[in-house]
Amino acid sequence: MGPRSKTVRYFVATLFFFFLTRFIVCAAQVQKPKESYPVHLPYSFGNLVWWSDDELRALLKKRIAGLGDEIATTGLAEGRLRDALTALLKEKGVAAEVQSEEPSFSSFGAQRDPEAAGPSIRFSILHPSVLVDKVNVLGAPENLSTQISAEMKEGEGKPYSAFGDWYIRSRLKSVLGQNGYLDAKVQVSRELVDRVENNYLVGMQIAIDARQQYRISGLDADGGPLLAGKDLSRFFGKAVGDVAGRDPFENLRGNLWTLYRHFGYADVEIESNPQLDRAHAQVAYRLAVNPGPIYQLRKLSVEKLDAAQEARVRELIGMKPGDVYQDDAIANLYRKIVDEPLLKGYSFSFGPKRDKEAHAMDLTLSFFKDGNESRLTIK
Repeated sequence: MGPRSKTVRYFVATLFFFFLTRFIVCAAQVQKPKESYPVHLPYSFGNLVWWSDDELRALLKKRIAGLGDEIATTGLAEGRLRDALTALLKEKGVAAEVQSEEPSFSSFGAQRDPEAAGPSIRFSILHPSVLVDKVNVLGAPENLSTQISAEMKEGEGKPYSAFGDWYIRSRLKSVLGQNGYLDAKVQVSRELVDRVENNYLVGMQIAIDARQQYRISGLDADGGPLLAGKDLSRFFGKAVGDVAGRDPFENLRGNLWTLYRHFGYADVEIESNPQLDRAHAQVAYRLAVNPGPIYQLRKLSVEKLDAAQEARVRELIGMKPGDVYQDDAIANLYRKIVDEPLLKGYSFSFGPKRDKEAHAMDLTLSFFKDGNESRLTIK
């Protein structure tokens, strides 16, 4: 066999393995957990700005027999909806490429912002581009008007998607809330669509109903059993009579959490429920500590060190089985090993396992040479 034949065979084999690899990767990307991924999901629209959401749903239900407010999570069902959307766009004189995107499996159990919609199959167009034209802000309080308008105008000229409306509402409600407007409402809507060269421009209107501005009528903090009877007012971020806004216990909350975790209260919860008096535009804040049980260190395992190094780690960590479990001991250990000759160049990952019934912690420290692991891992 000549050199040319060997070269051809090598080239063909290389191509075969390249395409086989690409096929495996693509298959892995679209694979969903078969048993637990929903078989039906709602559908939503991102930048199909030529209709309102209600209008578009009504048109699709006329074209697709039996279409409800959910579709099957199959290529066939999504393809049917994409084809119908493409046809509707064509009737508007818009030649567009419609895409659909299913939510990730992790999104079903994830915590969501109160303004964000639940998981859905998202339909939008790739081409042509739909961009934000002018953003018109209405109803902003005078003391926040300049700030809000400037921030919203940063979106002008950027790609438009209704999937981002929830973030605008959430962001503005946060700004308003931090300035005492605790009952504020925000609505985001689209205005007329205009075509400029190969792009479509859509105006946006943001309507704010700020309502009344609240002031603080009361502040009270119970520091729990470790700080029983202590006056914690010097740690408050605000005073009675101030405009409400940011959490007045923001710094105190973190300090209390750290304190209780240091003394073994691994399940500690810091609760704060503001009480609104809407009739008088006042709010009272109260903080309370729910400490939970005290945990003890039941087992300490040190991996991948020799006997001398392990003994030194057990000294440096500052707690042994039977002691109260100190949550900050791990952070302290990271600092201590930097200057320890026996552990020069080492780092570690850690994996605490909590036994809620026994109120016990089993802690594993797995050491490695810096550079042998790309990042810190918490098991």
